[in-house]
Amino acid sequence: MVKVVYEADENHYLTLEVSGHAEAGEYGNDLICASVSSIVFGLMNALDALEKEIDIEVYENLISIDIHEVSDITDNYMELVMIQLKTIEESYGDFIKVERK
Repeated sequence: MVKVVYEADENHYLTLEVSGHAEAGEYGNDLICASVSSIVFGLMNALDALEKEIDIEVYENLISIDIHEVSDITDNYMELVMIQLKTIEESYGDFIKVERK
């Protein structure tokens, strides 16, 4: 299962952590993993281009994003990604779980 955990205060998104595998198909043909990866890698590229204080770490089975310099732009990017990931969860909840820390 893909586990997505995010932290937000009353005004801003602060962290995002994505771990695990959906195991919804054969290796290389798992559409849930491919969808989540595309969304999260797009987010990382967009955040990296902002040149703000943001830590992005990529490991085997784990992506971690810590936003130290929040802004309307980082919040908009994160909101868009959360909507996308929650939409996948609505249809494929056996393979992905999104939760707020």
